[in-house]
Amino acid sequence: MTRAAPNLMPARIPKSDPGPGRRFTPYLVLLAGLLFTFIVSYHDPRAAYTLAAGVAISILVFVAVRSQVKARAKAERSEAEVRASEGIVRRMLAERELAQAAIKESEERYRELVENANDIVFTLDLAGNVTSINKAVESITGYTQTELLGVNMSEFLTAGSVASARQMTERKLAGEERTNYEVEVQAKDGRSLILEISSRLALGQGKPVGVQGVARDITMRRQAEETLRRADQRALSEYERLLEKVAKLAQTLGTARDLQVIFWGLKEFALLSVPCDGLFVSLYDPIRDVRNACYGWGDGAEIDTSQLPPMPVNFTGPNSRAIRTNQVIITNDYMQATQGSPGVLVGPDNGLRPRSSLAAPMAVMGRIIGTIEVQSYEHSAYREEHQTAMRLAANLAAVAIENVRLLERESNARASAEESNRLKDEFLATVSHELRTPLTAILGWSRMLQDGTLDTEVAARAIETIKRNAKMQAQIIDDILDVSRIITGKLSLDLQPIELGPVLESAVSVVRPTAEAKGIAIEVIFAPEPAAVSGDANRLQQVFWNLLSNAIKFTPQGGSVIVRLRRASSKVEVEVADTGQGIAPAFLPFVFDRFRQADSTSTRQHGGLGLGLAIARHLIEIHGGHIDATSAGENQGATFTVRLPLVGSTVDELRSESPLPAQLDAYAESVEREKVSRILSGLHVLIVDDDQDTLELMNAALTQRSARVTTATSVSEALRALKFFRPDVLISDIAMPLEDGYSLLRKVRALEIAPAIPAIAITAYAREEDKERALAAGFQSYLAKPVELTEFINAVAVAGQNGRR
Repeated sequence: MTRAAPNLMPARIPKSDPGPGRRFTPYLVLLAGLLFTFIVSYHDPRAAYTLAAGVAISILVFVAVRSQVKARAKAERSEAEVRASEGIVRRMLAERELAQAAIKESEERYRELVENANDIVFTLDLAGNVTSINKAVESITGYTQTELLGVNMSEFLTAGSVASARQMTERKLAGEERTNYEVEVQAKDGRSLILEISSRLALGQGKPVGVQGVARDITMRRQAEETLRRADQRALSEYERLLEKVAKLAQTLGTARDLQVIFWGLKEFALLSVPCDGLFVSLYDPIRDVRNACYGWGDGAEIDTSQLPPMPVNFTGPNSRAIRTNQVIITNDYMQATQGSPGVLVGPDNGLRPRSSLAAPMAVMGRIIGTIEVQSYEHSAYREEHQTAMRLAANLAAVAIENVRLLERESNARASAEESNRLKDEFLATVSHELRTPLTAILGWSRMLQDGTLDTEVAARAIETIKRNAKMQAQIIDDILDVSRIITGKLSLDLQPIELGPVLESAVSVVRPTAEAKGIAIEVIFAPEPAAVSGDANRLQQVFWNLLSNAIKFTPQGGSVIVRLRRASSKVEVEVADTGQGIAPAFLPFVFDRFRQADSTSTRQHGGLGLGLAIARHLIEIHGGHIDATSAGENQGATFTVRLPLVGSTVDELRSESPLPAQLDAYAESVEREKVSRILSGLHVLIVDDDQDTLELMNAALTQRSARVTTATSVSEALRALKFFRPDVLISDIAMPLEDGYSLLRKVRALEIAPAIPAIAITAYAREEDKERALAAGFQSYLAKPVELTEFINAVAVAGQNGRR
């Protein structure tokens, strides 16, 4: 509260007022004296003298009375002034007492504030002796106030601090108003304390008489700063060491030309950089959505991972989460966290189990190619710096693995090109041989016939030879033309429902004379039930003729060929088995390749261009079927099996990898509807697409096949729908406003609906990398717009079957 300043000015004292009666008394006396004089002089003969004397006397009396009145008024005024002065003095004395009480109260408050301050408040004389100090010194240094009063600062400061304090005093004496500095104090218990000093000169009569200051204990702050500095230095040193390790790893991976070198480099880096009792590297297959173990190391020894099965990528395991999120996953209490997930024990069982793991994804341009997992027997072994180290290693390893793959693909492409060139040269040589050989007979016999020197019997044989060799050349040319049509996509079919038995019998009839000439028995076994397929009778006969011709060509004299025709579920099977020279295991995978022959040397026993089986395979595949070759080995015969779909049957298990050809759409559409209606009946499908026309088309296609369909035009609408039901299949467009299909799938997966909902991506982005990205994101199937309805229905049916298992 602010006190009012005392009024020390004297009160104005009014002049003394004699009052009305006293003011006019001198004039009344004068008037009375003059009146009396006039009266006396009127009767007195000496009136002039009497009048003059009376007037003089009246004036004298007037003056005397007036003087008396003024003197009395002045006395009264002086008395009033004295009384007023006494009042002023009394007021001044009272206000002085109040001021002294306020000063005393302020001094007490200041003294209490100083004494109870958390910081040390002190004064020194110019020699550095303590002249005053507050109680805070006891809690900070352990010294009492009494122990320090009169003590020179050199007795409790270090030598360096004393010099610093004296230098600051000199600076203040030189004119610097305030100085701030630090001193080191030896506490009573021997501890070293750091005090921050803020001080100024204390003046007496305008001259410096000492130093006033405040000292704050900053020991803990300085220790914290020192600890932080050391931590920063240690972190910098660790970072520099990590950079050295990463540089060494980068050098190793940069020169790696095979995966094994990469894995060894990762192992060495992990052992030097993170807690590592085991290391596992797996590569990710986005098409099958599985991880394949490719390297393992644990307890000081490498582990054979070649027999480990593919590991499905789920949403709970550390490696699966690393793949799904592209984030480093640290797992503490590993066995508890992975309980219930499939696991494989590799290496010798020493009784120990990992307690911590760190799984780092390997990614190249946002595409996950695998994971690196390190494990430790310690609990909570991995920290942030370990995460950084393994993330760097994983990124470098991903680039190195991609480089190795590129080198392998380049090497394979080069080898394939070289092999193609070799096959081309061999093929041209074979074509030249196969064409020139019959041409020699044709030209020779033609010249002899032209000369007219042959008798009738020889001439007839010459004509037969020319005819046979001409047919052989025509067949070779037809095969070459067929291959050309196949390569250019111009091979056409005349598809009709046909009974396969008569076609096969015609092919057998064509080759039977050749077989009989070699003494080869042909046995035909037909099942009694009819076997109708949709096909081109001439092309199918060409296939069977090729298979039978090969069987007879490679079967020695006295051998046998068995032809079987039977129904197998929704297929028709034609099997051609011989007892000939068989197929070597090394050549069996290439038996249907164009221009491939088991023996392409100039000493081969059998002629031909090596095109028949390649043409047969292509013809069967465009009929919607499949052809296989099996053999127990050389000289143990071979079996070729052709499978064609029956007319009216469905594609077995709706295999999207074996679609029906375009020419069979009319037949397939009706039978497919029957099949998928049974599969889709009751299936609940959620379709998300911002295009209303596409949405209605897919809705109608599924509803007609008894499926229950819920539609949504945005991600937010789809998520709202998922709050009320769990669909059996999710179908989502990729490109949508605000949020795309990838965002929807991430949010659906985050709901952790078990089992996971099968998802199909439908998009107008139809590049191969778009397909790979969709499959890598977690979609099980990918369809490019415009979507063919048969393919769409089949994909939904397959996804529905997988989701119900």
